Amino acid sequence: MAEQMEVNSDIILDILGNDTRRKILVALADEPMYFNQLAKELGVGQQAVLRHLQILEESGLIETYAEKSDLGAPDRKYYRLSDSFILTISLSEDHFSMKKRRIAESRQEESRKYYEAFDSTPEEMGGALYSLQENLFDVEKEISALEARLNDLYSLKQQILNRLHKIGVDNFEENERKILYAIVEELPMSIADLSDIIGEKESRIKDVITVMKSKMDKADAQLLFGNLK
Repeated sequence: MAEQMEVNSDIILDILGNDTRRKILVALADEPMYFNQLAKELGVGQQAVLRHLQILEESGLIETYAEKSDLGAPDRKYYRLSDSFILTISLSEDHFSMKKRRIAESRQEESRKYYEAFDSTPEEMGGALYSLQENLFDVEKEISALEARLNDLYSLKQQILNRLHKIGVDNFEENERKILYAIVEELPMSIADLSDIIGEKESRIKDVITVMKSKMDKADAQLLFGNLK
């Protein structure tokens, strides 16, 4: 398999904005196919499918390999998925983020029983299908439970940010709020880090922080700014 290329999240969103390319990825998620198969499966012209496949291949989301024909014909070019990741988009009244995380096996303690069930499943068909179905059901159930907890935590995060932004608007000027939000959300360890985050000169940041401290309780100011060196 070719070395995987890291795909930028913005490029992924642009690529997946096309319905035909999404359908191609869905089809290839089941099994590799050659372009004639894909064209027939999707009901799309061959030339159009080839253009979409080229875009997906150039992005690193799919790759090709050759397989010999049983009838002595030229080798057939197959397409398959070549990347595994989760793209998470979070949008709320007070927050927007987009994160791309690679799917990688780590066999954490909480997942051990599911891995053990999978490892004990035969690789051949006999006795495997029901075990795989049962294992998949249990894993999906666990993922749903974790997603429900994540959703609850995202809701709490939204409330925290909402309160932070309300305090910011009620008590600080625009340039001060920019610094406040960066410190609370990004946890910079130095003025230099903060400068990189917000794109302001260190001397300017120090001046603004001095003004902010004058508006705050001394203990709160120490807790907020005390770690900045």
